[in-house]
Amino acid sequence: MARNPGKPYTDFEEQDLTLDVSDKLVNKFDIYCPQENCRCKILLASAGTLVQRPKSKLALPNLPGAAVSSIEDNPESEKNEAAEHSTTNNATEGESGAEADVEELQSFWKVQDMMAFENIGFSRRLPNQIQLLSCADCDIGPLGYHDASTSASNATKEYLIAINRVRYTSP
Repeated sequence: MARNPGKPYTDFEEQDLTLDVSDKLVNKFDIYCPQENCRCKILLASAGTLVQRPKSKLALPNLPGAAVSSIEDNPESEKNEAAEHSTTNNATEGESGAEADVEELQSFWKVQDMMAFENIGFSRRLPNQIQLLSCADCDIGPLGYHDASTSASNATKEYLIAINRVRYTSP
């Protein structure tokens, strides 16, 4: 089987992954499944916008009998991201500043239309209204999430892919 053409997140600095387009930071490279032996392209270059969102929603739930291939976060990259964002106060609409200070944030690629993805898998909605995103070919995940509870209250939907859980095409 042919190798995945992408490089892991750890091979890049975060600023190397972004491109400034109309005052928004977008993904500079095509995004692929994190598995080296899976060639699934998830998102085309410039299709996602860099945002900061709560990390807690990406955590795997405790579900009995769940047989899911999962990605473990790189503790070193988590430590670096936590240090970067611990003083950041990026409250989303409807959040109080105090809640945003306590919540640990993480970088994600955001798309507002599920059809913007080249390939992506969705879990069933969890009791907390979160849908986990996975590779459509090999089912590894979670790569990101969609919070259906915020979509119901807002006009715009958000589909989020964690920047540290995918691979990027070589520059």
